[in-house]
Amino acid sequence: MSAPTMPLSLRRSRRVPAPLEIVSLVLSLALLVVILYPLIATLARSFIVDGTLDLSPFATVLSDPQFLEAARNTGILFVTAGTLAIIVGSFFAWVNERTDARMGRIATLLPLVTFFIPTIGMAIGWMFLGQETVGYVNVALRAVLGLFGVEAESGPLNIASWPGMIFMYTVELVPYVYLIMSAALRNVDPSLEEASRMSGAGAARTALRVSLPSVAPALGSAALMVLLVSISLLSIPLTIGTTARIPVLSVYVVRLSHEIPGRIPEVVAISVLIVIVVTAAVLLNYRMGRGSRHATIGGKSGGGAVVKLGPLGWVARGLMIAYLLIAAVLPILALVVVALQPYWSGTIDFSTLSFQHFGNFLFAPFNQARSALVNSLELGLIAATVLMLFATITVTYAAQSRKSIVSGAIRFGTKLPSAISHLVIAISLLIALGGAPFFLKGSYVILVIAYLVIYIPQASISAESARAQVGEELLEASTMAGAGSARTMSRIMTPLMAPGLVSGWALVFVLVFGELTAAAILSGPSNLVVGAVIFNIWDSGIFAQLAVLGTAICVVTGAVVGTVMLVRPRRRGRRRPLPQIETPIH
Repeated sequence: MSAPTMPLSLRRSRRVPAPLEIVSLVLSLALLVVILYPLIATLARSFIVDGTLDLSPFATVLSDPQFLEAARNTGILFVTAGTLAIIVGSFFAWVNERTDARMGRIATLLPLVTFFIPTIGMAIGWMFLGQETVGYVNVALRAVLGLFGVEAESGPLNIASWPGMIFMYTVELVPYVYLIMSAALRNVDPSLEEASRMSGAGAARTALRVSLPSVAPALGSAALMVLLVSISLLSIPLTIGTTARIPVLSVYVVRLSHEIPGRIPEVVAISVLIVIVVTAAVLLNYRMGRGSRHATIGGKSGGGAVVKLGPLGWVARGLMIAYLLIAAVLPILALVVVALQPYWSGTIDFSTLSFQHFGNFLFAPFNQARSALVNSLELGLIAATVLMLFATITVTYAAQSRKSIVSGAIRFGTKLPSAISHLVIAISLLIALGGAPFFLKGSYVILVIAYLVIYIPQASISAESARAQVGEELLEASTMAGAGSARTMSRIMTPLMAPGLVSGWALVFVLVFGELTAAAILSGPSNLVVGAVIFNIWDSGIFAQLAVLGTAICVVTGAVVGTVMLVRPRRRGRRRPLPQIETPIH
């Protein structure tokens, strides 16, 4: 009796690596080289003195009361604002993907409004609005209170405070959660929710007991994203936090690096400590994701029923509109008003308003701000596209080879930059690539490399969340039909992952477009970008010019991200009209 013959395709797959595997290995190796080479060079200069290992920077940092205070404040902001952001972002995602409270395609953009303006623009806008004495909101509130006999020279609000910091962090973090959770909810088979409602459970109970557990990996990814952003966020604590005297780690690191003489070894030591925290969070999220029970896109999933909220639908819509007002409309209006004024004043004199500052921005020859805006747009488009392509390929390979060393290296390598200060990454790249033999100082190439390294964590988390929603039975069916890994990825995985990948592209574009720290280090006269110009204008205190640039950035990011999100692909199973189910709200 002859031995069973192994299929030719299987024999080939064992002898010759698949194209996807080869590409993933090459990209992973390139990623590790780009990340590790500059860091190793910087670590060697920081911790090796006269040929001996010197760990004194760790002792210096851990004994510094200012570091301990900054670490405590960062933890408080992550726990409070992060929890609020996860609640609000998940609620908005559920309303838009699972209920009849959607307001057409505009509902897709409402929770993402903070992406239309860079974080520094939103922070400055709220400084104009919520400053204790001349903030526009406070001036208006005091005028209203004066009608009732209540007189005050300041307040009642103060954005430069703990509540103000938590508020700003929450507003900034909500879109990150929404992007991940909405893509996950959109891809989950709704049959479980329908079964829950058919058994008599209300909309609220179904959401808490069925919908959220079904997207457990996405919820973990959202929490991890919140941690990464909270640690690296600089613009809000630099503007509002400094005024409120609330130091956080990002500002502490920047100040250390600017001290004379420079304290780069302490900066690198802090980054190593953060690496430990983030690595623990990544491992915890990975173990929880593997051990939890969650839903994926199945081969038979299709259109399901949406929850009919009734009158409460208008409450949900009102909450999203309120978020739109406080997160984008008000700060943008503040930026525009200040841009039209000769100088920032708490009262608006319409006779003094003019477009002089806008005219100078648009038509003045050799305008650095205008050139920087165009450069940042080009770099944002390039970096976002390259990052999402890279993340999609490597994450797909890592998911298919979970127990391999390469997949573990991919997961660790793509998260590693999130634990390192943008400043350290920029300095490391400048040290390693700025001089011989590369001579990339002052070039656009070094900026692109910096953006790729800095924002690969956000791109990979978005890709992982999209990949987690694809059921393995679809991939197995494709393999059994004779499709190779490349064809399976292009014909099966990519279309199903597309909503999450497009959302991730929009996220990365906005982050790159408004990046501040690396731009301040690596940008020069020959490769000027928005981040460096914003820092220069902020230091000079010319608020009108800052408001004009912030307004221009709002227009560009709003146009690009709005267009991308409106044409974002949706699942075919959701294109047909969905039946309405009337359910009580428990």
